Amino acid sequence: LTANAGRSGHEPSVESARVVFETREQLAQIFKIKRSEDLVFVRGCTEGLNLVIKGFLESESVVAVSPLEHNSVMRPLMHMAQLYGVRVETLPADPFGRIDLEACRKLSLRNQFDLVAVCHASNVNGVVQDVRGLREVFADVPLLVDAAQTAGVLEIDVQRDGIQFLACSAHKGLLGPTGVGLCYLSPDHDLRPLLEGGTGSQSESLEHPTFRPDRYEAGTQNLHGIAGTLGALQAREGHELLGTHKRQLTTMLLNGLDATPRVHLKSPTDGTALCASFIIDGLRPDEIAERLESQHGVLCRPGLQCAPAAHQHLNTYPHGTVRLSPGWGNTQQEISVALRAVADLART
Repeated sequence: LTANAGRSGHEPSVESARVVFETREQLAQIFKIKRSEDLVFVRGCTEGLNLVIKGFLESESVVAVSPLEHNSVMRPLMHMAQLYGVRVETLPADPFGRIDLEACRKLSLRNQFDLVAVCHASNVNGVVQDVRGLREVFADVPLLVDAAQTAGVLEIDVQRDGIQFLACSAHKGLLGPTGVGLCYLSPDHDLRPLLEGGTGSQSESLEHPTFRPDRYEAGTQNLHGIAGTLGALQAREGHELLGTHKRQLTTMLLNGLDATPRVHLKSPTDGTALCASFIIDGLRPDEIAERLESQHGVLCRPGLQCAPAAHQHLNTYPHGTVRLSPGWGNTQQEISVALRAVADLART
């Protein structure tokens, strides 16, 4: 792509616009979004979450969150709390961070929330929240879903699941490039844009466009990233979602880790987790990660994983955990290698 989309009528510009349009259409189909213009391109999941949090909430709004939220949700919420008096309440949950829907039913009778923000699957311990259950409990409250870990992994239907806002990145389960994100904005809500500027539309006016998607896509888009996302979507055609494969390998990991002396799991072993989070007695997570890579060639993510609130709930703050997260290319043989590597470290 050699020209900006929507900025001219010549062939290269039209081709760029076609790629953007086709990518948006395919993504809308994946998430069962009726109007593709309600799906806007952003720089990543973080920008999409910021768009909703800063564009939707008002002064002194009250927001309910899970205890496993990423800093991409918590930091903009803290910003809104400091500047505009937004109040954040954490929903009750079990020790793994799974939201207690029955306790939430009682809570919903006493509290009126303006937004429920939930990480669909935790990047720390792989816990998947019951989005449809939350919708039933908080029937009249807009729902913001952070789908960074589940887009392309689990089935997501914004209509069926009652999702008003959804944000995700292209580079995880959708297998696209980094620097591209998507944000679904329900047509029932008009949000303030994060940016104003050139859109290639209504250029005669100094007022920013009010129609979608232009209202939320000021400036030059990441055209090469969007084209790469389209290529990834085309390559995925005919393949099932990642979730089944990922859960099978994660369950294999967790069962093996659970049987390893001195290893303590922070992920549930009931087959629902999308990654394995653990600690080893007497070893720091960063030390475990360094030795797994240098001695065994096993790559992992140690520490707080940008989610300190989650680790406080899991009682692993401030050192965090070690996270092993199987992906498309991983095999059972590689899981066995990882398990042997962890067992070797746990013996020392």
